[in-house]
Amino acid sequence: MLTVEQAQIRILEPLSPLSGEVVPLADAFGRVLVEPVIATRSQPPADNSAMDGYAVKWADVASLIDGGGPVTLKVTQEVPAGGWSEVELGPGEACRIFTGAPIPPGADHVIMQERTERLDDDHVRIDSTGRGPLDNVRAAGEDMKAGQPVAPIGAPLTAGHVGMLASQGVAEVTVRRRPVVAIVSTGDEIHEPGEDLPPGHIYSSNSYALIAMVKEAGGVPKYLGIAKDTPEALREIFAATEGCDAVVSIGGVSVGDYDYVRDVLGEMGEQSFWKVAMRPGKPNASGTILGMPYFGLPGNPVSCMVSFLQYVRPALRRLQGCDDLYLPTVDAVIEHDLGSKARFLFLFRGVLRYDRDHLRWSVSTTGSQGSGLISSMGKANCLIAMPEDVTQVAAGDVVRVQLLPGVSADQPEASLR
Repeated sequence: MLTVEQAQIRILEPLSPLSGEVVPLADAFGRVLVEPVIATRSQPPADNSAMDGYAVKWADVASLIDGGGPVTLKVTQEVPAGGWSEVELGPGEACRIFTGAPIPPGADHVIMQERTERLDDDHVRIDSTGRGPLDNVRAAGEDMKAGQPVAPIGAPLTAGHVGMLASQGVAEVTVRRRPVVAIVSTGDEIHEPGEDLPPGHIYSSNSYALIAMVKEAGGVPKYLGIAKDTPEALREIFAATEGCDAVVSIGGVSVGDYDYVRDVLGEMGEQSFWKVAMRPGKPNASGTILGMPYFGLPGNPVSCMVSFLQYVRPALRRLQGCDDLYLPTVDAVIEHDLGSKARFLFLFRGVLRYDRDHLRWSVSTTGSQGSGLISSMGKANCLIAMPEDVTQVAAGDVVRVQLLPGVSADQPEASLR
């Protein structure tokens, strides 16, 4: 039986990033660049004013720092945002300027409007000034210089990255294709939401949870529906996955009399491993089917989702060219005793909080930890890890916690202070 780390290596080793495609910049959020985009212009392109006010020579107002009296300057020009001046500013002169406007040649300081009083059309009195030369001046290239990479490769583009690309006039980018993920549910007792349920049957909650998880991981889910527990039905539905980039099935990978998924996988593909020393999620079939990466996840809801996070999500990120494949972890103080069995990595659903009194993270479980309790995943914002060689932790011990995607740790308040 493999460890989680060994299983992850087997899954990821044969995978390489998908090909690129060109998309409009408006569709680039969350996508991964194929190659760096290099700035072709400095940003800002010229020294410009950070304030509405007056561009001046520092030498004309420096005396105000030492308690000197107000200084009167002659207003010789005006530059609005979007304007431009090539007229050199002389000694004793000021230029009326607005936020974002390029400062004229010879100016090296901007006085904010609130520190001035306009005396007439041609003169302004400066009552006080800022800290020194270049105060309130945005230097050319201070945000970005020509020749620098605009956004990284190996990470999904953020809104900030998209804004930076737009500032360079980039209208479209080449990014990795989103992996199309076929999702197959199995089981005679499984029904689609909205249908009438016969006694003893259940709705297909796992498939819809996985649709959401594939989207979060950057993939495109292709839900193919529910296959009955027969080899024929499984062969038919797996044949419909051709052309996708990965296949995920739910259920049928254990040792029950009607668990045929592994048999069909042996016919249509190749199995890499079946069991992993992790709970929840011990039965996990992984390999290839019709030449595509295949993941046979267990049918219990928690086992299914936890397995997806440890194996499928990293694989989908690898296919998109991401460098950071795994969910982040932090250390936290456990609030209560917690026990497990040896030889398995246990992942308990937990609630992570920041303890402001002690300036540290603390964590507790969500309550009952049965692998069929889908509500425990709804309550959780993390998974508490207990390694194979640890069977007991006591309240106050430090444990490793894996943050769930899209969920922030619970804070007592939303204060920024």
